[in-house]
Order: sequence, then structure tokens, then C-alpha cells
Amino acid sequence: MMSISYIRPLTTALVSLIGLVSLSIVLLLSTAFLYPDDTESAPVQPAGGPVKAATPAVLTEQQTKGKELFTNNCAQCHTVTEEVAVGPGLKGVVARTPGEAWLVNWIRNSQAVVASGDPYAVQVYTKFGKIPMSSFPNLTDEDIRAILAYVDPAGAPK
Repeated sequence: MMSISYIRPLTTALVSLIGLVSLSIVLLLSTAFLYPDDTESAPVQPAGGPVKAATPAVLTEQQTKGKELFTNNCAQCHTVTEEVAVGPGLKGVVARTPGEAWLVNWIRNSQAVVASGDPYAVQVYTKFGKIPMSSFPNLTDEDIRAILAYVDPAGAPK
């Protein structure tokens, strides 16, 4: 026959284990509802690049060229939304910059524009941690207009 001295520690251990499991379940269930599940509306970042917005179903020939140029030259640091990656998001870029000629100069050699003392260039350069944007002297005016037509169709120069 078992003595009572052996049963009491077993009962205490069992009650403690049940209490611990119950507490864990309560904590798990209570924290599951702290944050709303809004995963459907949140953009998903694809592996290897910044978040990108959905593009129109049908792109013009110019926008198609711009998309290819953007993907190969810009997507590593920029998005086509307002979302900041390494550099600013490009949605609305035409309206918020000093103009097409300024954008062409900036894209071709941003450091030269900053060095010239251009106030907007200095502001952008400072805002993004003084990280210089890569220069793209190989892009033609037509290439840059195509990129702008893709990333900012509402404001892009024609």
C-alpha cells in the first residue's frame, strides 16, 4: 500500500502542470486577438526586392519599356508606390520634383546635382542618409521618359 507521503507530491506536481498548461492556453488565446488580421490588404514583399504596387493590366509600349528599364536599373532601391525602400518611392515623383529637366539630370548623375548646391537635391540627399543614388549616364531622355511613364503615369512627360 502506498503511503500518503508519496501521493501528496504527485498531486501537487499534477496540479502545477495542469495550471501551467491552462495559463499557457489562456495567454495564447488572449494574445491571438491583440492584432487584427489584415494580411489581405497589406502588400507582400517579394523575395529580393522592395514592395511594388500592382501595375495596370494593360501597359502602353512606352510603359512596357519603362517597366523593363525600372526593373533593371531602379527596383533595387525604389518602389513604384510611395513606400520608401533605400530611396524614395516614385509614385508622384514628377509633381514633387522641380521638373523633367531636373529629373533627367538627377537620374544621370545625382551627385553632380547635389554638388551644384541645388536645394531640392541637397534636401533629398540629406533626407535619405546622404546615400548617393547610382548614376545612369547610359539612359537616354527617351529611356527616362519611359521609366517615368511606368512609375508615375499620371505625371509622366509624354
